[in-house]
Amino acid sequence: MIRLLLLVAIIFSIWYWWTTVTRLPQEKRRAFLWRSAFWLVLGASVMLVATGRMHWLGAGLAVLVPVLKGTFAVGLRALPFLQILSRFKTSPSQFRTKSLAVEVNFATRQMDGEVLDGEFAGRRLSELSADEAKKLSDSLRGTDRESYVLMQAYMMRNNRGGDEQSQQDSSPGSYSDLSNEEALKILGLESGASKEDIGKAHKRLMQRLHPDRGGSDYLAAKINAAKDQLI
Repeated sequence: MIRLLLLVAIIFSIWYWWTTVTRLPQEKRRAFLWRSAFWLVLGASVMLVATGRMHWLGAGLAVLVPVLKGTFAVGLRALPFLQILSRFKTSPSQFRTKSLAVEVNFATRQMDGEVLDGEFAGRRLSELSADEAKKLSDSLRGTDRESYVLMQAYMMRNNRGGDEQSQQDSSPGSYSDLSNEEALKILGLESGASKEDIGKAHKRLMQRLHPDRGGSDYLAAKINAAKDQLI
């Protein structure tokens, strides 16, 4: 009797499932079939485990197959969106002079770098005390004008003093010409960037150089020079 009732239930379930499939629009039918397959595998696995015919680990692996298939399908559909988002990824800008190598992350408003020459060579700017930073700045004033202006930009951006007057003499022609590699590092781009990418990077960085965000005439001049070099 129990077997007969079970058989009737199975036949009714198959009939109801087939009726539902035929009524579904074509674009929804495939998703429904995958869900049906998942529940069928899950139900069969539970029955096999309950009757001792399958180890629970095997049942878990059987259920995992359709889950992974669904996850992969969702990932493929999301791929174009992720590619669009990747275009907005911001890479830190790198500024290099004779005495300093400085990196600016305009997204997080963090600026740090390394001293390349002189008494503090090999030290990170963030490791220098206020007195040491001032001493380094004073030593660069007469020997390396561009490094001095970059150091002042660092000090102002990190609220460690700095002379705003030093930023005013920061036109692109005031310092050495940029190479293509240096220009790409300033704009945070990779080799082979298109004109569209260069324009977008330049616009994004200039927007983040607002005075309220720790802007600097020197950094703006270098960013403008980098764009001019690449276009």
